[in-house]
Amino acid sequence: MSLKAFITITRPGNTFVGALTVIIGVLTSYRSITGFFDPTHLFTTQLGWVILLTSLTYLSIAAAGNVVNDIYDLEIDKVNRPSRPLPSGAMSVRQAKAWTVILVFLGLLFSFLTIPFSSVGIWTLAIAALFCLIGLVYAAKGKVMGLLGNFAVSVSFAFGLFYGALITFPFIPPVIWVYFITAASLLQGREAIKGIEDVEGDKLRDVQTIARKYGIPTAARVAAVFNVIGIVGFLLPWLVNWLGLSWTGPLYIILLVPGTICVAASAMLILRNPEKNASRASLADKIGAFLGLVNFILGAL
Repeated sequence: MSLKAFITITRPGNTFVGALTVIIGVLTSYRSITGFFDPTHLFTTQLGWVILLTSLTYLSIAAAGNVVNDIYDLEIDKVNRPSRPLPSGAMSVRQAKAWTVILVFLGLLFSFLTIPFSSVGIWTLAIAALFCLIGLVYAAKGKVMGLLGNFAVSVSFAFGLFYGALITFPFIPPVIWVYFITAASLLQGREAIKGIEDVEGDKLRDVQTIARKYGIPTAARVAAVFNVIGIVGFLLPWLVNWLGLSWTGPLYIILLVPGTICVAASAMLILRNPEKNASRASLADKIGAFLGLVNFILGAL
């Protein structure tokens, strides 16, 4: 048994990036109430506890979904990713199942502890449980569900935006809906690209990705379309600010350009040569999405 395997199987990088959606939801909703965000409020109000507990909720539940995904993808990963903890033998399936139970328990516990600080009371736990259910269903069955499965993982990833916003105030600001569509679209695009990357291994489980069901060129075009939607989502809050509605603060512009360039580069790469450029396009999407999420946080300041 390896401690490193227990950490690696949760894909900490991906879960951390996903947890940013919760922080965005909290800070954006807080800004919509107060009109501004003062960093000292993290230490002088309950805001700091809300961010900590909601982030831990997301991290734990998302990690559980990643472990379940690796359990079901064991045979595929023996071909596509043999170095992962399960196919490499660093962790047993039994240990992975026990780790999943622990992570789900921790996620729901952190959500329960958030209730005293939440604007929606006991519904905090219900929302977290729904997020958990969506994540686990995708992890177990999403890949073989094709487009519906891709949609499930996209919604699951971006769900933190709604969770964080509703904990802070029982109203979802319009800009959060734009952020949600943007994040979900980028993830949809990246899922289509990953389908191109994994087309050989996915045959083992008859995974109905766009690439396998409709062909690699179609998957590339779908990925590019979703990336374009993501770019529009990046630009829309800035355009609304320019019109005088002040959806975000002035710092929103800082990472807008580099994030947009990365997503645009991903779309061009995957259209130019899908099979050869899939890995680079996926990385560009990942970097663009991360820069976009950080920019959303800056927009709350």
